[in-house]
Amino acid sequence: MLVSLVAVFLSFGITDIGDHAAVQRDLSREYKIIEGGFRHDDPEPWIKHLSPDFELVLFAGQHQPRQWAVDYVRNNAKTFHIVKLSMRIQRVEFGDGDVTAIVEQKSVRTFAENGQPRRLDVGALQRETWERTAAGWKLKRVQEWKVLYLRKD
Repeated sequence: MLVSLVAVFLSFGITDIGDHAAVQRDLSREYKIIEGGFRHDDPEPWIKHLSPDFELVLFAGQHQPRQWAVDYVRNNAKTFHIVKLSMRIQRVEFGDGDVTAIVEQKSVRTFAENGQPRRLDVGALQRETWERTAAGWKLKRVQEWKVLYLRKD
């Protein structure tokens, strides 16, 4: 029985399913890599973290496939300049072979509108589902969940 439980945990890639702190540290490192890219208007570190079957769920409930999400973030990187960005894990939830991080994102972005510089401040919570693979942690799903604030000047 114990051997079969260990085999199940190993098949998930998590040797200690109860070790939330270690998983949270691992994912925090992944978010630092992603943040670094976005701070330089480069979405590629985020894109490299996406699983082949990645799905984005928008606030309005629409489900978008990986390619749509890739095109969307690449366009945003051209449209907006990130002035400040933080991605902080509030908590980690273990699922059936995956881990969901509740992530608070806060950003300050600038962009041009009608030839005038503008600023957009956004705070939101997202549910981000990760799986540990042989290639490292991969994002399976991002669900836009709650808007904390949205300010545009």
